[in-house]
Order: sequence, then C-alpha cells, then structure tokens
Amino acid sequence: MKNIEIYTLDYCPYCQKAKFFLKELNQEFKEIPCDDNEEEMRIKLSKEYNLPSLATFPQIIIDGENIGGYSDLIEKYNSKEIRFD
Repeated sequence: MKNIEIYTLDYCPYCQKAKFFLKELNQEFKEIPCDDNEEEMRIKLSKEYNLPSLATFPQIIIDGENIGGYSDLIEKYNSKEIRFD
C-alpha cells in the first residue's frame, strides 16, 4: 500500500475529484485540509517540493514524491507511471 497525502481545499473541485478517484481505486490517503492557512501552505509546499511556481491544490504526495495535482495524477496513472497494485 502506498503512503498517499493530499493537501486540499474545501471549495476546490479538483481536490474532490482526486479524492474520489483514489477512493474508487480503494486507496487509503491522508487528507491535509489547508483552508485555514491556504497562502501559507501554498508557499510551504512550493518550497518543500521545489515547485517552479506557487503550489495549486490539490497537491498529491505519494511515497514522499510530489505527483502534482489531479490532472497530473490521472496522466501518470494512465501512462502507468503510477501503479496501485
């Protein structure tokens, strides 16, 4: 089982899609809500994962590696770069 963390915002539709996608694949994940400190978390995540610009939401971390957002997750899953077997 992979260690998955998702940094989310309540109002973010892509956050909801990412959580739904992982639930459909029966993947457990730790959700880290960032609504109370959104700007601080954008800066923290950008620095922590050396992102080229300010972090967007969701930010998905799998086994310590920043995957990116929802579209990145889907793209890497479809190309079999990420596997959940």
